[in-house]
Amino acid sequence: MKKVVLLLVSILFYPVALLAQFDGQVSQYMLNPSGFNPSAIGMSGMLDITGQHRLQWIGMPNGGSTTWFTVNTPLKLGGNKHSAGIRFSNDRVGLFTTQGVHFQYAYRMKLGKGELRLGVQPGFLSVGFRGDSVRMPNNPSSEYHEGGSDPAIPTSALQGVGMDLSAGLWYTRGDWYAGLSASHLTSPVISWNEEQDFTPAGTLYFTGGFEKTLRDPRYVIKPSVLVQTDLAAWLAEFSVVGFYDRQYWGGISYRFGNAVVLMAGITIANGLALGYSFDIPASPIIRATWGSHEVLLSYQLNINAGGGGKRKMYKSIRIL
Repeated sequence: MKKVVLLLVSILFYPVALLAQFDGQVSQYMLNPSGFNPSAIGMSGMLDITGQHRLQWIGMPNGGSTTWFTVNTPLKLGGNKHSAGIRFSNDRVGLFTTQGVHFQYAYRMKLGKGELRLGVQPGFLSVGFRGDSVRMPNNPSSEYHEGGSDPAIPTSALQGVGMDLSAGLWYTRGDWYAGLSASHLTSPVISWNEEQDFTPAGTLYFTGGFEKTLRDPRYVIKPSVLVQTDLAAWLAEFSVVGFYDRQYWGGISYRFGNAVVLMAGITIANGLALGYSFDIPASPIIRATWGSHEVLLSYQLNINAGGGGKRKMYKSIRIL
């Protein structure tokens, strides 16, 4: 564990260029941690249903979109030490389309003065490539390519399915938490045809944060950080979200060398919440796009509450 943390710290401060990665990017990561870490399921103690949709790089052709939908709940087994859920994903970027269906399981245990959660996420991953939409220049500048074609690039629409596995851990102690997860651990080979296949790059996620109640208990702030890397490139962001009276929240994030993110949200009714974020590009890509939109809708239901009893107030990583 110490080696992994040292590796992440080294990556964070090493001047590596930011590059694209296979897994979808979201801005409101702190409001839906089970979207990238299966060990985060069941932490609210309730049935948790969350949908998250992002439109990437508005105005740019094939800018892409990301959709996550998760359902999870703690189980009445072994003293509520188990949680289970399901995650659906749909990512589109460039000419690639990716859909996933994953089952999630987490087990919690005491560790020192805190609590450790271990999670796994087996499932299926479908990857497609719209080769019939490839447009090659008729007069390439390279002597290694013939005009209008490249034998390495498919010229027809392709689709393939493979088994997939992700895993993670999550540790909480008092008002702070830290999580580590990895996607595509099995390096699934997506076979498109007899001659062409695709292997998605795995992503390592590290997140951490804490919550601080101010002098007026109606105000709570939650700083957090998320670092993503495929060990060839990295992406890091720091966020601060403030909550007021358990109902309203707003915040700001900075994704290093990438974007400034503004976000806001409201608890509409008991357990029902709506969040929105807008990315302002902080790189030369701002010449081609004016930003990214993201909407999050979540609902938490206390399925363990007895009939006729009062609905209990609760705290979670997302809503106080």
